[in-house]
Amino acid sequence: MPSHGGVKRFGRSAGLYASAPFDVTELSFSDNLSSPSGVILAAEQLAAKAYGAEHTLFFAGGATDAVQSALYALKDKKTAFLGDMHKSFHSAARLFDLAVQECASLQEIPADAEVVCVTSPDYYGRTKDIASVAAACAEKGAILVVDEAHGAHFAFSSLLPESAVRYAHFVIHGAHKTLPVFTGGAMLHVKDAFYDIARSARSEVISTSPSYLVMASLDFARDLFERKGEEYYAGVKQKIEQVKARYPQVEVLPAEDFTRVVIHKKEAGSALASALEKAGIYVEASDADRLVLIVTPFNVRAIKKAFRIASQFTGHNVKYPDISELIGKVSAQDVGVYPPGVPLVKKGETFTKEKVEILQANLDRLFGTVDGKIKTE
Repeated sequence: MPSHGGVKRFGRSAGLYASAPFDVTELSFSDNLSSPSGVILAAEQLAAKAYGAEHTLFFAGGATDAVQSALYALKDKKTAFLGDMHKSFHSAARLFDLAVQECASLQEIPADAEVVCVTSPDYYGRTKDIASVAAACAEKGAILVVDEAHGAHFAFSSLLPESAVRYAHFVIHGAHKTLPVFTGGAMLHVKDAFYDIARSARSEVISTSPSYLVMASLDFARDLFERKGEEYYAGVKQKIEQVKARYPQVEVLPAEDFTRVVIHKKEAGSALASALEKAGIYVEASDADRLVLIVTPFNVRAIKKAFRIASQFTGHNVKYPDISELIGKVSAQDVGVYPPGVPLVKKGETFTKEKVEILQANLDRLFGTVDGKIKTE
C-alpha cells in the first residue's frame, strides 16, 4: 500500500500521479505518525525549533484533528471558552462529553476553570491580547489552549503578529491555510508537561492512514519559510500597501494580520465575490458586506486585479428565500456560515431574529443543514 506503488512510468504525462513516489505508507524508513520515532519525529522537532515551541505534533487531517487531540488530552478538566470557537471545538465537546462554559470576557471566566480556550486570530485577521489572556490563566492556574489555525505564518516574519506559542500550553495551527502546505496539514504545539498526553490523545484521534504527502509538505514549508519568510512577507506587505494606495476607494477593514485583506462592500460582498470568480479570482470567504482575501507570497499578484474590479463594481447581493419562520424555534444541529465555520446557533439553542437575519443573508454557504434545509426540533 498504497496500491499505485509509487508509479513512475507515466513520466511527464503522470498528471496527478507525478507525486506518487512520495505517497508512501508506514515502512521501515518512513516512520509512523501514531508513534513517531524516526523521520516524522525529526521533522516535528525541526518545526518546534522554528516556532519556538517545546514540542510540535504533526497532523494530516487538518486543525480539526489538532483541536480534538487537545480537548481529548484535557477531557477530565473543567473547560471555559472565550468568544467564538470553530465548529470542530463544539463537535469535540459533544464527542468527548465535555462540559464547556462560554465566556464573553476574561472577567467571566470562572475561578475554578482548569482549561481556557480562545481563538486568535479570527477569520478576519483580528487578534486577541493573548499575553493578557495567558496572565489571567496563570492567576487561576488554568491551562491555555489557543486555536491559532489561521496564524501558522506568524512565526516567519517580524512584520506579523506575535504567535501564541510563546504564551499558551497548547497552540493549534492549520498550516495549509496560510503556508504552502497541502490541504489537511496542521500542527499542535505543546509545552513539555503536556507532551505525553498530547501524543497519546493524537494516537486515539487521527486516522491510521495519514497522508505522507501532507506531512512532507509541512516539513517543506517550514524549511522554505525559515529561510525566506522575512523576505517573502516584506514583499507581500509592500505590494498590498501599493495596491491599497492605488485604489483608495476600496474600503479595507483593519486587521492586525496585514495578509488578511478584508474588503468591505456594503450589501454587495457576495455579489462582488461572484464577479471576482468570473475573473478567475476565488476569495477565501464572503458574506453580505465583506470579502476575505488571504494574501500569500504565491498569489500576491492577483490582489491588484481584485482591487481594480472591486473599485468599479456596482452590483448588489441576490435575494434569498424567506426563512423568518425559524424565529423562536430550536435548532436540531449546529448551524452557521462556512467559512468561518463558527456555529451561529448551536444545537438546542433558539433561533433569534438577529441570527436568522445573518443566516438569511448567507443561505448559499451554510453548514449544519440536512438535505439543504435547516432542521428544528
